Amino acid sequence: QKTAYEIPKRDWSSDMCSSDLNYQGSANDTLRIAKIAASVSLSNLSYTYDSTAKSATATTNPPGLTVNVTYNGSGTAPTNAGNYYVVATINETNYQGSATDTIRIAKASAVVSISDMIKTYDGTPKSPTIITTPLGLAVNVTYNGSVTAPTNAGNYYVVATVNEINYQGSSSDTLRIGKATATLSFSNLSQTYDGNPKSATVTTTPNGLSGVSITYDGNSQAPTNAGNYYVVATFSNANYTASRSEEHTSELQSRFGFSYAVFC
Repeated sequence: QKTAYEIPKRDWSSDMCSSDLNYQGSANDTLRIAKIAASVSLSNLSYTYDSTAKSATATTNPPGLTVNVTYNGSGTAPTNAGNYYVVATINETNYQGSATDTIRIAKASAVVSISDMIKTYDGTPKSPTIITTPLGLAVNVTYNGSVTAPTNAGNYYVVATVNEINYQGSSSDTLRIGKATATLSFSNLSQTYDGNPKSATVTTTPNGLSGVSITYDGNSQAPTNAGNYYVVATFSNANYTASRSEEHTSELQSRFGFSYAVFC
């Protein structure tokens, strides 16, 4: 096997025949032995993240040559998920060659569990409980496509997606916020004729809820003439549903002898 080197310059004048008294001269030059081309093949270029460094395998022909490998210009093999440009260059006295390719480290799969999906309206935003495996991964959550947790009663399609460099995964479910319970109470059910319309009063608990309508014998017009009128209070609210108070109803009927009902 030849080794690349240069022959140093030499003065050949001393080798001239000393008997030739009429001539003199010399010559010098450099002998160059070039490196021979060798091939490099890259393999093991596809991995999945597991928190350990991932390196490409470089095979040479002829076998066993020393190869320097870089990943996006760094001599350190990568750990995080992503794509890395690999350059493998032979580092030998007598051989030269290189190869390039891309090593791909895929994100590892994570499990996303969604729980606590049944809530009751109370005027505050409601969000589910989300747990990842491995624990503690960052998760983006949307509710019907919005990143804002909902407050009002209703059903909301929840999508929880892992937002991490090295992990991927998602899960979906439906968050249900049920209506809270409100109570309707009647008052002013006994009045005296004076030629003016007489209305019953309906009070909500919590106070001041919207969506209460009243009819008298099926008519929305408050009555003027003396008589008994069947009063119906209808309650329609986005966040509350009404319940009857049977004890309070019985008391009012007994005291006033006035027919009424509460409908939700």
